[in-house]
Amino acid sequence: MTIAEKRADAAASGADAEIRPFSYTATDEELDDLRRRIRATRWPDRETVDDTSQGVRLETMRALADYWADQHDWRRVEARLAELPQFVTEIDGVDIHFIHVRSKHEDALPLIVTHGWPGSVIEQLKIVGPLTDPTAYGADASDAFDLVIPSLPGHGFSGNPRTTGWDPIRIAHAWAELMRRLGYDRYVAQGGDWGNAVTEQLALQAPEGLIGIHTNMPATIPPAIQSALDAHEDPPADLDEEERYAWDQLAFFYA
Repeated sequence: MTIAEKRADAAASGADAEIRPFSYTATDEELDDLRRRIRATRWPDRETVDDTSQGVRLETMRALADYWADQHDWRRVEARLAELPQFVTEIDGVDIHFIHVRSKHEDALPLIVTHGWPGSVIEQLKIVGPLTDPTAYGADASDAFDLVIPSLPGHGFSGNPRTTGWDPIRIAHAWAELMRRLGYDRYVAQGGDWGNAVTEQLALQAPEGLIGIHTNMPATIPPAIQSALDAHEDPPADLDEEERYAWDQLAFFYA
């Protein structure tokens, strides 16, 4: 059964419920087909330089593809996901998949964590135990969180948007609605990479119940610098060495 079929099945089994249980198991045929297609990749000639100035090096891509086809254990990842409560709920016309683990400790603080791009909720699997059951990892019960880990629209097990406009602003509105549906009237948010963009928007929107955010990828650019980067202009002449280095990094990103 495909991911889309699993979402439809979840909807059919709980059509009157806003939040439906979700699980997924890939068939052997699907995994065999994936490996076959990876192995059948037609590789281009290698780059003409010995660095990454022309993009990801061919040898790196081939090594990753070899690992994906012959060593990666999807069943192990699948089993880990199956250990966690997963759900789907439709928000603004898109099925949003999320992991929801409640702590055994009283007064645990609800926390919604957003993954990056390209990425998935698999990025957060290692934090589930320490955050929801801190005493098992040498921390205090007062450090416990109820954890909500959604898949960004179009990522992982979430549905694909049928319209444009699913930017961080819209996703942040969806996350606030998700926390409302889960009954949380006091919570915090965390994110890095694209998850940072969503989490920053949550802070700007300040939905009822959100009491704070944490980001491991703060992105603050002065408006004049942002405008110059957008226009691909030369850097300001008065930048010091450290600022010029930051400019060069941003200019490379915006190129």
